[in-house]
Amino acid sequence: MYSSDQPRRIYLARHGQSELNLQQRISGQADAKLSAKGMQQAEALADVLKQETLSTIYSSSLIRAIQTAIPTAAMQGLPIKTLAGLREIGLGILEGRHVDERDPEASRLWAARELDKHGFSVPGCEAYADFSARVLSTLQAMLAGGGEAMLIVAHRNTNEIILNQLLGADFAGVAKINIKNKYLYAIDLHSNAEVMTIRLGGEQHGRRYAGLRT
Repeated sequence: MYSSDQPRRIYLARHGQSELNLQQRISGQADAKLSAKGMQQAEALADVLKQETLSTIYSSSLIRAIQTAIPTAAMQGLPIKTLAGLREIGLGILEGRHVDERDPEASRLWAARELDKHGFSVPGCEAYADFSARVLSTLQAMLAGGGEAMLIVAHRNTNEIILNQLLGADFAGVAKINIKNKYLYAIDLHSNAEVMTIRLGGEQHGRRYAGLRT
């Protein structure tokens, strides 16, 4: 899918830990702010990118993604372009709920979805096919914007679809990718895309690994 007018490198980050993540609640499109740890993770993202020159910073329009992008935007002197198309999948009646013994119904529904997240439908949720279509349409528009290097800050499921598309994997493989916020992915777009994984935070902060780590 590479062409000469597209960015040469895409940095892909998941938002830092949110308050809902900290409380072990399901997020979806619930608009939770970052936790204190999440703010530290946002600073770690800015730190590993401080020697890079970005042309554009895109973020999901959900606050946890925007807050994750803010330190990098400040360091780079760039605005954050927020896009609703990068939002997490809508999870209907599961949003904001626990998925353990505190909420047996939500736990049951969540377990069923984890077994078949492409096909299982939770009441009020966004159909996975619709979610995938909006993410891919948004990605196409971002790539058409050009520039040397861009940062995209989004969500676990959103980023899985983006990685799957950029790396040219079989679509069924997307369910096997587990995006963590301790990693930043650098995807170089050539005739065959290549990916590097960069550690955020901890003793290995800034370490770079060839290939995809999840």
